[in-house]
Amino acid sequence: MTTTTAPGATADDLDTGRADVRPALRRLGEVGAFGADDDDPTVALLASVRMLRQLAAVSLATAFAAWSQRMVLEYLRCCPPPEPLTGLVAELRAGTVPGATALAPAVADLAGTGTLPITAVRDGAGWRLSGTVGWASNLFDDAVVVSPARTADEGRVVVLFRRTDAGVTPTGPHDLLGLRGTGTGGLHLDGVAVGPGQVLSEDLAAFMAVCRPAMLLLQTALSLGVADAALSAAAGHLPTVLRPDATALGERRDDVGRRLEDLAGDRVGVHPGDLAALRLAALDVAAEAVRLETAVAGGSGYLVGSDTARRVREAAFLPVQAPTYGQLRREITAAGPR
Repeated sequence: MTTTTAPGATADDLDTGRADVRPALRRLGEVGAFGADDDDPTVALLASVRMLRQLAAVSLATAFAAWSQRMVLEYLRCCPPPEPLTGLVAELRAGTVPGATALAPAVADLAGTGTLPITAVRDGAGWRLSGTVGWASNLFDDAVVVSPARTADEGRVVVLFRRTDAGVTPTGPHDLLGLRGTGTGGLHLDGVAVGPGQVLSEDLAAFMAVCRPAMLLLQTALSLGVADAALSAAAGHLPTVLRPDATALGERRDDVGRRLEDLAGDRVGVHPGDLAALRLAALDVAAEAVRLETAVAGGSGYLVGSDTARRVREAAFLPVQAPTYGQLRREITAAGPR
C-alpha cells in the first residue's frame, strides 16, 4: 500500500499539531487499510503489521493513530458485544469515526501495580461509569472509546462509549513533546450510561490475554518503522568508522522484522515472554538507529524542524506506550526462563 499522512499535511505538521490525523485515517479507510468483516484474522494481522511499519517510517503520528483505530477493531472482533455493532464497525473501518483505546491502566492493574481509575456501578442491565481516562489518543469528535472499569465487587469489565455521550467531558489535549496531531488527551466521566450492548467483556484478564498478542505485534511494527527511517536517513552519509555499526544494526533490525512476521503469521505455542521480548528488541533497535542518525546528521539534525529531530521525539515516545518498557521487562522476568 502507499504510505500516507494527510492531504496537504507533512509528518512534521502532524507531530507538532499544525494538522491532525483525521484526514489520514479517512484516507486509510478509503483504501481498505483497516480490513473487511470477512478477512482471515491471521492474514489481516500480518497486513496490518506491514502497513503500520510503512506508516511509521513516514510519520509515527499517523501510524500511532492507525494503531489505535486498528486495536479498537481488534477488540470488537475478539470480544464482540452481545448486540451487533455492524454500523459502528463499518464507520471505524472507513476511518470516519475515530477509535480510541484507553487500556493502559489495565496493564498496571493486572500486574498489581495500579488501580483502574474508572468505576462501574450497576444500572439495570447495564452500568454507570465515573472516573477519568488519563490518557488516550484519537479523542476527536464522536470517538469510540474502549476502556476498563472496576466494579463494587472488585470485578473488571471492558466497555465502549462515545466521546459525545452524556456525562463525558474532555479535559483537553495534552501538551506533548511530539505527536500533537493525534488527539491525545483525557476524559472525565460522571455517571456515563453503558448498556449491555456496549460491554465487550466482564473478565479483563481474559480480554487482555486474547487481545495483547496483536497489540504487542502491532506496537513492534511501529518501532521498526522508526528504525527503518532512521537507518535509511543515515545510510547516505555514513563515515567509514560508523559503517560496521550501521551494518550490525541493520542486521538486528532485519532479524526482528523476520521474527515479527513469523509471529504475526503463526502465534501458536508462543511463550508468554516472546512477544514482550520482541517488542523490547524493536525498542532498542529504534533507539540505536535514531542515535546513529543524529550522530551522522550533526548540527542539521539538531534543528527543531528537521526530520532527524522529529524522529528523536518519536523514539522518545515508543517506550512510553503501554505496556511500557519497564512493564515489558517485569513481564519477561515474571514469565521466567523457557
